Amino acid sequence: MTAPFAAAALLDELLGDPWRPENVYGFAAAVARDTRGDFPHAFAARLDSVDFPLAYLPPSLGGALRGLDDTLQLVRVAARRDAAVMPATLLSCSAVMTVLAAGTPEQAKTVADWVQEGRTIAFALSEERSGSDVLAGECRLDPARDGGFRLTGRKWLVGRGATAGAAVVVARTAPRGPAAFTAVLLGPRELARVRRQSAQPVTGMRGIDFADLVFEGTPVPRTAVIGDMGGGLAGAMRAQQVVRLLSTAACLATADTALRTALRFTRGRRVGGVPVADTGNGSRELAVAAAELFAADLLSLTAARYAHLSPATFGLCSSIVKRVATRLTASTLSRSRSLLGARGVLAHGPGAMVDKAQRDNTVVESIDTSPFGVLRAVAIQLPGYAPVFGEPNGAEPGGAVGSAVEPGSPSDGVVGSASESGSAPGGEMRSPMDGGPAPAIAAPPAPAPRSASGLAAPIASEPGSASGLAAPIAPEPGSASGLAVSSAPVSGSASGPAVSSAPVSGSASGLSAPPTPDPRATPVVEPPPPPALDTLFAFGAPLPDLDPAALDLSARPKDLVLLGFAAHAEGLARDLAGRGEHRAAALVRDVRTALADTFSTASEAHRDRSRGLGSSPELLDLAERCCLLYAAAAAALAWRAHPERGLYGEEPGGTGWLTAVLAVLLALAEGRDPRQAAADLPAAARALTRLDAARLLFTAFPVLLSDGPAPEEDETT
Repeated sequence: MTAPFAAAALLDELLGDPWRPENVYGFAAAVARDTRGDFPHAFAARLDSVDFPLAYLPPSLGGALRGLDDTLQLVRVAARRDAAVMPATLLSCSAVMTVLAAGTPEQAKTVADWVQEGRTIAFALSEERSGSDVLAGECRLDPARDGGFRLTGRKWLVGRGATAGAAVVVARTAPRGPAAFTAVLLGPRELARVRRQSAQPVTGMRGIDFADLVFEGTPVPRTAVIGDMGGGLAGAMRAQQVVRLLSTAACLATADTALRTALRFTRGRRVGGVPVADTGNGSRELAVAAAELFAADLLSLTAARYAHLSPATFGLCSSIVKRVATRLTASTLSRSRSLLGARGVLAHGPGAMVDKAQRDNTVVESIDTSPFGVLRAVAIQLPGYAPVFGEPNGAEPGGAVGSAVEPGSPSDGVVGSASESGSAPGGEMRSPMDGGPAPAIAAPPAPAPRSASGLAAPIASEPGSASGLAAPIAPEPGSASGLAVSSAPVSGSASGPAVSSAPVSGSASGLSAPPTPDPRATPVVEPPPPPALDTLFAFGAPLPDLDPAALDLSARPKDLVLLGFAAHAEGLARDLAGRGEHRAAALVRDVRTALADTFSTASEAHRDRSRGLGSSPELLDLAERCCLLYAAAAAALAWRAHPERGLYGEEPGGTGWLTAVLAVLLALAEGRDPRQAAADLPAAARALTRLDAARLLFTAFPVLLSDGPAPEEDETT
């Protein structure tokens, strides 16, 4: 059986040792390109030659997607060398996912063919004047006499706007409301009539052109409309769930590079005869940084599997993983830079590498959904989970309304809410990994029709197996590379026609408070149950086909991680205590209590107009706290799924990494400096050293790297 993430290890081997100065795919070459502001042409071409840009495209459309967790690791091993190569090769993801989520099978095949031909498909959503308020967008799609349309206006900071061969554009087709926008697919013929302005320089991921597209009555055929008229924002928002997830790969990659650089420097640099890594401050900073990176890593891997297993309930997880990954890795990078001391400000050596990684990481925070937009989307969902977690005294729910049961059991209960009527997470969107700042969206159009199970009904699904096999490491016959698709690809719905969406009432600015869920509502039992937790946390194991058409925007309390943790936290704590791991057990109980308190407080705030999103930042603070606690819950459930396997290189059943991760996340959730949890952290620093010594990626399951020793620093420079 192929080892999990073997394709990522193969790709890293193909790219060679990144520490060697002469390696064009290495760190020194990346710093040199960054200094010049050059596009990573040779690097992108090498990745093209092994089908890397097909890693997010379903096999049914000619892609190489085995599972998004596998794709996440592939992107990480490439982007750790130079994050600028990530949008250079996966730039089309936003546009393609929008088509797969809302377009026709013919449109899906068209964009898939373009990607395989090497074309870049830009995603144009943002407008400079409207900024974060997407409902104020002025770019228009007007009816034409020939039965088609005319596109007029300007889209701002479009990733690869100056060089893309096609584009998905979201434009206004009605006077007002969330259903006033329509998405269209422009091919090379249409783009030939579009004026492209010069690219604007950016602080990170240099070399990627962010240019404006100017439409001056550009002809657009009626067949270019993606889905229904008025469904443009809904389709784009659904697609963004996958884009947000994949963007976290750049966060993890830059943090891995910075922390590995700092670790190697501090182990070689001595102060008073003692390696900096072994001093009190050095070891503590390394431990905190490691725990932060491990927490982001676990949550990203979990979210990647979640998107396959239950796309209809993935919305909350998608927002949370984006916020957690950007926040925690930014902190990891900051700590890494501080560990370099004066060398952290030099424009060569380790300082230059960490500086580039830090600037690249900062760009990721705002290129699909802004921090404010993410927290708004999370805040709207918090009250629905108050009944699930019960009172904040830590008591296990049982029998009461909203009681939590294991995802996967026949009695999986869901608390009904006003959100069921069609109100969904609002918030600010930004043009995806290809895009720039953008749009705040009020409550989006109503979700797609539901099947009897309550999950989004598949649209234009094709018959076929529910899952596929992992790809072998050896190349497929006729494949261009060893990174080819699974030997047993499965057929599945890659796309389908969009479902007509009705607008939802809301302010034109998109900042009105959503309807308040009623915590007294009767639970709704909806068969079949969601997948078992063991499947969710089986990192690297085969997954069902990704079905973008099933992604949903509703805010029902059905998140697999939260329901699973509510059901199993106490049992997990007892298991840990039975193994003698009393500190880990206490931290698990603390996480559950903190989540219960967070949801209860949010429910009270939603009922109080003076504490709502429109008048108080309290709910945003609660959303921030929930994001951190959610990551802690995911870490605990990951340990539960692998009790006899040591994650992060620990011995089987080891809880050192878990204790460190929970301690840091709880401290952050409580507003404390995570360094105050120093007593719980040494195991994280040991894990970090162990992984680097074994040439492994800083991730839960082993991914072998091609790294050799870091070059010796010249003390005279």
